[in-house]
Amino acid sequence: MEGMLPIVLFLTDGLPTVGQTSEVAIRNLVTKSNPHNRRVFTFGVGFDVNAPLLEKVAAESRAKAEFVLPKEDVEVKVGRVFKRLTGPVLADAELEVVARNGEPAIGRTRDVIPQKLPDLFEGDQLVLLGQYVGEKPITFKISGNYRGKERAFKFRFKFGKASTKNGFVPRLWASRKIAELIDAIRQMGADPATSKDDPKVKELVDEIVRLSTEFGILTEYTAFLAREGTDLARRPEILREAGRVLELRALRSRAGKDAVSQSFNIQPQKMQTSLNYGNYFYNENMERVSIAAVQQINDQAYYRRANRWVDSRLVQKEAEIKPAKVIEFGSKEYIELAEKLAKENRQGSIALAGDILLLVDGEPILVRNTR
Repeated sequence: MEGMLPIVLFLTDGLPTVGQTSEVAIRNLVTKSNPHNRRVFTFGVGFDVNAPLLEKVAAESRAKAEFVLPKEDVEVKVGRVFKRLTGPVLADAELEVVARNGEPAIGRTRDVIPQKLPDLFEGDQLVLLGQYVGEKPITFKISGNYRGKERAFKFRFKFGKASTKNGFVPRLWASRKIAELIDAIRQMGADPATSKDDPKVKELVDEIVRLSTEFGILTEYTAFLAREGTDLARRPEILREAGRVLELRALRSRAGKDAVSQSFNIQPQKMQTSLNYGNYFYNENMERVSIAAVQQINDQAYYRRANRWVDSRLVQKEAEIKPAKVIEFGSKEYIELAEKLAKENRQGSIALAGDILLLVDGEPILVRNTR
């Protein structure tokens, strides 16, 4: 009907066994056979489903994939989704970045996530994260079908007051970016010929490791970075290990408990709106685990190494670093450092229990924080 949002609910409890069974072919067929832009909400019932395929089909149509675990009520889960889909507020949303004169501000933003804006329903919240270039104010223009009529909303942003008080924003962006990169590898796994040695996969793995190390955002694929004895200075070895894990799981695991657990992790991370301080995720057995050896404090991350915490900006060269200064807990220098960091909203950096090696004004400082 005209004015209505076309929606398809697709439920499956198994894998294709007859006819066309190629994941790539099925994915392309669904995408090309949707000229009316129907939103295809997919439901995988049980673990015997192709999780990456269901995610991709849904995402390409601005919809979402849901997974019904064993012992969960299918009707209840479908009903919840269907109830939420009553009355879209903004459909076919598009984002444009414009300058003061209304012309497109080309090159002022990059890596905006999500790239394809979702439909917004009653009670939804749209949070876009990205990087901006330059310091002049810019305007974000979001347009779409608002309750049956074309409308546009403008939001002007000034960057002069940017500060570390909003240091959580870059980490949220990095978390989403990591999820996007992991998902790209998962989707490449639709072609069985793809391996960790593929140049595109290597490039993605390299960026995943870089962001994960810098921001202290660890997933089931990079949890080994926090493992005692892992030398982050040996980057080639780190990349090989990450590539091995990503090949084994993201590329090769298409169905089963392991594949579904990855979907449970990646989907919310791609739209994350609050920090996952404990680096919680579901492992291959659908068990919720956490990593305590990495802490996200203010706008920095710290790794537990032996008997001390190390700033992520120093952790890859920790062995060769000689602190420019050693500060004892409770000393006058300690109080001065605390006051300095407080002015930058970084006082949490010295709140960890134990010694802390951190970067202050470009110099490595060792804080002996034993109490």
